[in-house]
Amino acid sequence: MTKIGKMPYLNSEIFYLKKGSELEYINLTPSEMGKSIIKGEIDAGPISLVDFINSKSLKPILNYCVSTRKYANSVYIFSNKRLGEINKIYVTNETSTSVILMKVLNQFYWNNAGLKITKNINDSDAQLLIGDKALKLNCSKNNFNYVIDLGYEWYKFTSLPFVFALWSHNNLSSNVLKSIEKCINFGINNYEKSLQTIINKRKDNFFSPLIIKNYLNGFNYKLNKAENNAITTFKELYNKLESN
Repeated sequence: MTKIGKMPYLNSEIFYLKKGSELEYINLTPSEMGKSIIKGEIDAGPISLVDFINSKSLKPILNYCVSTRKYANSVYIFSNKRLGEINKIYVTNETSTSVILMKVLNQFYWNNAGLKITKNINDSDAQLLIGDKALKLNCSKNNFNYVIDLGYEWYKFTSLPFVFALWSHNNLSSNVLKSIEKCINFGINNYEKSLQTIINKRKDNFFSPLIIKNYLNGFNYKLNKAENNAITTFKELYNKLESN
């Protein structure tokens, strides 16, 4: 049985509307997904961009990705201080790429020399959240004065989208890859129908049909020229960050 990482976020639902009978799906956050594929606990999945960059063995599955168009709308810094005034920021343990994106933005765009990461949320004046938790907090009444979208900050900095994840695998056979591709294509190639299916499945007190529709329409699920340029730009900045 081939094991597939299942990202448990609304923005990835479209990949899993059709599931192959020979595929086993395992719920994993971005940070868990990267660790699991390195350990051989899963064979494929939407792997965090940073984990893909750092891997020497992963291969892409066609051009499938999770990419913002402009806003991420679920990768937020919540704070009562302006970006330049934040001292300690709590970072969710779910993130793999978003925390590095934050560091890149701070090093090359925000220039807040005092920004430090803390693992203690009670000892912080800001927090970086991702996925459905971030989306829900932003959609609810909260007490934060500033809600900073990292996707939009990247767009302002580079005029490019941001690729958060790439579908990747560890040396799967062509037959297995075709099965995975067929399942993914089912959702992506029937987008409007898929969107309605997701709305029917996920609408609740937080996620109205309009919120879900607007949110998902902010993503692109295939790499195009802009996304490839974004990956190249991020790699260059990430390497500079690591060398400092």
